[in-house]
Order: sequence, then C-alpha cells, then structure tokens
Amino acid sequence: MRVFQTANLRPGTILMACLLAGCGTQRMYEGPPLAQDERAIVRADPVVSAGAPVQLRLRQVDGRDVGLSASKVELPPGKHVLLVDCRIAESGSVGRFTVEAELEAGGRYRLVANTTARKCEAVELIGD
Repeated sequence: MRVFQTANLRPGTILMACLLAGCGTQRMYEGPPLAQDERAIVRADPVVSAGAPVQLRLRQVDGRDVGLSASKVELPPGKHVLLVDCRIAESGSVGRFTVEAELEAGGRYRLVANTTARKCEAVELIGD
C-alpha cells in the first residue's frame, strides 16, 4: 500500500500561483512565432483582479476565443477586431464592447476603460 502526503503549501504560494496563471500570453495567429519587432502585443487586465474597481477582459480576437488564463495576446500587424468585457466591481455591471484597431509591427497596446461609478461607457486601445 502506498501512502501519499499532501504538500504543506503556504497561502502566499497559492496566491502567487493564481496570480501567475492570469498573466499568460496567447498567440493568436497560425504559423511559426514572429519576432518581437514583427508582432503586436495587446494587454488587458490580469484574470485575477485582486479587488480592482474595474476589470477589462479580452474575450475574442477576430472571432477566435481568448483562453481564460491569457491577459495578453500576440498578433500580426494589421486590422483586428477585439471583443472586450468591462466589469465594474462596485455595481457588478458588465458591458461588452467591440474595439477595431490597426496594429503596427512591434507595437505594444493596452485596453483602457472610460467608466462612471456604475458602468463602463467605452473601451479603447492605446499605445503602451
């Protein structure tokens, strides 16, 4: 008979693992990886919000789903359509927005929300 012991993990270790899980980057194109100066990066908020009052979650790019653990995506340059959820913690409201963007090779971008205390008014993509 085998006896298995459970690992004695500290709460900080578990929290760190959860936070790292929400910081993944997903490649949203076929073929070999593009060099850093040949691709664009789009960043949303980490999956684990840690009490943030507003959270932006990237749901789809060009009709393709973004994985639950990804907070960033790699894309080839050109025109892309992003589907983004914006959640306001205080009110619990969630708005869904479509953002159309022309991305440049080597560009780094992040999603930002225009909000009131109760809801998201708009989401835009800005250079990082």
